[in-house]
Amino acid sequence: MRRAILPALLVLLFALPSSGQYSRYGGHADRDAQRTVARWYERFLDREPDPYSATWVQALRRGQESEQVLSGILGSDEYYRRAGSTPAGFVRQLYLDLTGQRPTPRESDYWVRQVYHRSRADVAYAILTRQAQNWDDRDRDWWAERHEYRRPSSRYR
Repeated sequence: MRRAILPALLVLLFALPSSGQYSRYGGHADRDAQRTVARWYERFLDREPDPYSATWVQALRRGQESEQVLSGILGSDEYYRRAGSTPAGFVRQLYLDLTGQRPTPRESDYWVRQVYHRSRADVAYAILTRQAQNWDDRDRDWWAERHEYRRPSSRYR
């Protein structure tokens, strides 16, 4: 009996998908990852996703942190151009988009210097994870307002 249990457990262990495959998207990974990337494209690039966005969707499906994927989008040439094509404009736009406020002069100076020594995606990731604690909630709120989504009242739940 014990000889049969161990191989069966090993088969289950390797046959079941890992939690990292679905990350926080659960069993609806395909649809939710696509929606997430579409929201980011609309919010941060002001356009619909293109075929290249499938790269970001796949990264989310594989379990890459949403902060890493979003920082890749924010570090893109397109986002940099939309922010004015300067390190100062890039930092200012990141702060506005992720925190809803402008950076202080001290924050701006620090992050502008970082843009010269690190990749833009690394700077976006650092600001996203250090400064913008509620970026995900703001994203959900923005999406709801943009698409006029109204939550059902509690009496219908």
